[in-house]
Formats: sequence, C-alpha cells, structure tokens
Amino acid sequence: MSQPPPPPSQPPSGGFGAPQEPPRDPQDQSSYGYPQQPDSGQSSYGYPQQPPQPPQQPPHSLGKSSEPPTPAAPPGYGYPQQGAHAAPTQAAFGAVPSPSGPPGPPGPPPGTPAPPGPPPGGYGQQPPPGYPYANTSGGMPGGGGGNNNSKIIAVVAGVVVVALIAVAGVFFLTKDDKKNDESKDGENNSQQKDPNSPPKDPQARQIVDMKAPEVKDVTTVAGAWATDKVFAKSSVREMLVQDLKTKNETKIPLKGNVCAASNEKTKDNKVAVIVQETISPSADCTRMVIVDLDAKKIAWDKTMPNSDTRSIDNVAISGDTVASAWIGGSVGYKISSEKKLWEAKPSNCRDTGYQGGKSLVAVVECGNDYDKPQVSVQKLDPDTGKAKWKFEPPKGVKNVRIASTDPLVLVAGAGDELAKDVFTIGEDKKIKGRISLGDRYNKPCELEVNGCYGMAVGPDTVYLSTAEHDGKGDSLSDTNEIMAFDFNTGKPKWKSPAGADRNIIPFKMQGTHVLGYKTPSLGKGGEIVSVDPKKGKQTTLLKMPASDFDEGEQAFSVDAYSVDAPLIFENNRFFLQDNLISERSSISDSAPRLAVGFAPTSG
Repeated sequence: MSQPPPPPSQPPSGGFGAPQEPPRDPQDQSSYGYPQQPDSGQSSYGYPQQPPQPPQQPPHSLGKSSEPPTPAAPPGYGYPQQGAHAAPTQAAFGAVPSPSGPPGPPGPPPGTPAPPGPPPGGYGQQPPPGYPYANTSGGMPGGGGGNNNSKIIAVVAGVVVVALIAVAGVFFLTKDDKKNDESKDGENNSQQKDPNSPPKDPQARQIVDMKAPEVKDVTTVAGAWATDKVFAKSSVREMLVQDLKTKNETKIPLKGNVCAASNEKTKDNKVAVIVQETISPSADCTRMVIVDLDAKKIAWDKTMPNSDTRSIDNVAISGDTVASAWIGGSVGYKISSEKKLWEAKPSNCRDTGYQGGKSLVAVVECGNDYDKPQVSVQKLDPDTGKAKWKFEPPKGVKNVRIASTDPLVLVAGAGDELAKDVFTIGEDKKIKGRISLGDRYNKPCELEVNGCYGMAVGPDTVYLSTAEHDGKGDSLSDTNEIMAFDFNTGKPKWKSPAGADRNIIPFKMQGTHVLGYKTPSLGKGGEIVSVDPKKGKQTTLLKMPASDFDEGEQAFSVDAYSVDAPLIFENNRFFLQDNLISERSSISDSAPRLAVGFAPTSG
C-alpha cells in the first residue's frame, strides 16, 4: 500500500547516460549464453539518473506516516567512485576454463550478428559507471591449474584417512541402535533422505490425466496445486481434487469461473481463487474463495469490496494472509479467521499486484500518467497491508514482475517491453546485480506481477534459461542451457546444458538445488533434474514415459521461451497444467487436457 512519492529531483549535469561499450576483443570466441555488454546505443533506462536517496519511512495508502521525511543525501551517496570496480581476473569471456578440457559449445548460428566483445581481461556484464553494484574483483571458478602433484596426493590421502575414521565411528555409534532404526516408519526415513540425491529408479508412470471440458470460448482455469495426498486443478465453474492414492476425484462447485489463483498454499494446504459472481461469462470477479485441499471443500467464500471488475488476475498468499489487487482497489484477509485486514479504494497510488511466499510484496504505481507511472516495490506487513520497506526502481522502469520475495528479485521493462532486465535487490534497498536479458535469455515472466514461471531464485543465485540455439553436430538439433548468475554481482557462474533436441527450464528451488524441467524429445519423455548450485552438475530425479501427440506431456506446449503456467514438482511427483482452455480443435481426436501428473514407477 502506498502514497505518492516525492517528486524526483533533477539529475546532475553530465548525469548517467547509456552504458559505454568496451573495446571489442577480436580474438574473443565466447560460448553461447554468456551475457555481453549492452549496446552502446541503449537509452538511459535501467540506470539511475540521480544519486539515490537514503532510506525513507515507506509510505502507504492506509494512512500517512508521522515520521518527518529524511533529508536528501549529498550528491554521490551510495555510488562507487570511478575505478571502484576491479577488473575480473578471468581472461576468457564466456566459458569456464579447465586445465585440459575441450573448448565450450559453439557460439550462435551463422548469420547471427556478433555480440559486443568482453571488457579487456574480463567476462560477464560489467556495471556502467556510477551504477550501484557491489565491488567485486574475483574471477569465475574453475580456472587455472598447477603442478603441485605431491600436495594433491597428500591432501587426497588425508581425506581418505578422515573418511575411514568417520565411517568407523558411525558404525560403532549406530550398531546398537540398528533395531530401533529398522522399526521406524519407512515414510519418515524417506523424508530424511536428501531429495536431490539420485533415486534407485527415476522412471515415472502417469498418475493424473484430467481431460478438459468442452467450451465455446477461451476460458480461464487458473490454479493447480499438489500435496502429499492430493492434486487439485481449477476447471470450468468447479475445482477438481484427485486423491493420489485411491484415484477418486472430488468436484468442488464454484459460483462462476476462476479469474485468478494463488501459486502458494498455506501450511495446512489451503489455497485461494478469485471467482466470478455468477456463471455468466461476463460476470465480474468479485468473490474470494479459500479452498481446503485436505478436506476437499470450500473453507470460506466472501464478496470483496469494490471488486466490480472482470480484470482481477492476481491473488497471493504469504503465511496466514491472502491478498488480491485489481484496478479498483485491493484487499487482504486473514485466512484462518476470515478477518478483513485492509481495504484500499482507488487513489493516486494503487497496488497493481502481489507476490507471496516468505514475504508479501506489492508493486505500487502512483500518478495519473499511465505511460510514465511512478513505480515502487514494497514489502508489506501481512497483518495490516502497510509498507515496511520500499525500493524505487531506476528511472524509466514501467513494468515490474516479482520473481522472488526473499531474496528480492525483480524482472523489469520499459515502455511496452515487459522484461528487459533482472535486478537483484539487497536489504539495503540497493541494486546488487543487473542481468540484461537481451536476445540471449528467455523472458521468464507472464503479464501477472507473480507470473515468473520460467526462472528460479536461490539464496545467492539467480537461474535463467538461455535462448534456444543450434546444438553440437546436427544443425537440426536445437538446445539451450540453465545459466546461473551471482546474486550480488549479476555475473555468470556456470551453465548447465539441456542436451540434444531438448529445452531446459529452471522453475523451482529444492533446498539449495535448482530444479530443471527438460522437455521431451523425439521418442523420449521429459525429465526433472536437480542441479547442483556450485558447478551445475545434474542429477536426474524423474524420467517421464514417452507419449504420443496430444497425450501425456505432449498434450502441453511447454518451451523455455514460453512458460505460461506454474510447473509443479512436489513429493517427487511432477504435474503439467494449463491456465486457459479453448474450443476443441477439429484436427485432433483427443480431448485437450487440464492437467497430467507423473510419479516414480517404484513408488
């Protein structure tokens, strides 16, 4: 929630302009996927036009703060001086070198304009002068090599000795407790196992096959969730909940179609959907409905204030709070008590959407100029809706999507462009890293504020997918990679390939590892892989069975450049689903699917 920010001050003379392109190294043969310097002809979007101001009391639309405004800082506050960014020590731009390994994969296909070269002696994206990046001087891991073989042998021998001692100690400590361990419940033991370790048999079988009902127009069916017991999917004027053990399906009737659905669920497996007030296709989206997945019934259903609109496409859950925003206002409720926590009516500032999870974060727009709104991102108190923390993006930012609330990662664009840059934001309310998407990386977000389904964010790493390009050898074999970027600098760390004739999509964190979905290829099903955060090593967790056209995975068009609905992986089960269904095509004899799901064959 917010109130209008103070008018921006004028930039100092000779202020920041477009980033300067470094000299191109004619010998550079960078691997595909690694970021290049922005073109020198870019506009000033994405770069601060004035020195940042010190943190202020975050405003909100529920009442003005009684605290006096903080005086403006002197010019230069928060910005590194010239020369503050030491040049990275990595000599080769793009690929991570090894002492004797083969060269990296080929660059872009012939005919593609050569990207700008690297800065001299460096790699990755260098911040422009004055941009508030952290000062970093380290190169990428994995470089160099040495001749100290005797030291290596000594270290390895020491490790072996320590490992043998540890194993012996574990044996004697656990021998007497073996009986007790064996009597424990098998399911509890399996939960203690590292979920990213390779399973005995990753082969999967299909466990869910929900066919879509017939419709005459494009219809929203947003929302899908999985627990350890059920899979639930929104359908036309109802929600379907399938018991994963018995296969029995429960239909929960709704008063109208679903307009929006939370990506999150509460700890006790409740979810939120915004529903039309009647079965009419033109009915307004006025009802907040909380569904208890375990009980397979509606927990409560309320008419939201001032929600006479069809345009609601956002609802999010954080803890015990559910919040929804639309053109005419916003509202928050406590899920457990049904209590209304806040309500906002139209004003000069409005919450345009929320992202949930560990924190509740809002994108706020102020001003009456649609083409040049004053945008801010605010962490809210989930019990009041008031802003606790506020970040103002660089001038020129118009569109903001929230990829993660903790840590805060934004995907921003200017004008009609939805996604131009990824910004990582520190608790000091400053930009830590900027990743320019350009043509090398897929745009990971949809229209909704909380619609970033094609990327993942870990504690210190951002994961994106590279654009599809020719693979090795056969030019018809297209592929791409997951690229890892350091949160604090925006620099690339490593890339992890999809393999021949596949796309790979980073979509979720599982502990410290990122999960990737490798799309099906000819005669092969897709795969879920766990990717190690240090070097990008993949471990296959699930292999889907091969399927025919319009069946199984092939009933869904999922590509790294177009992820328009959440990919769901829970309890080692994988689910694909659609947010929209339309009139059936006469080309196919098969009914379109709402959702499909897969689980280990041995499970």
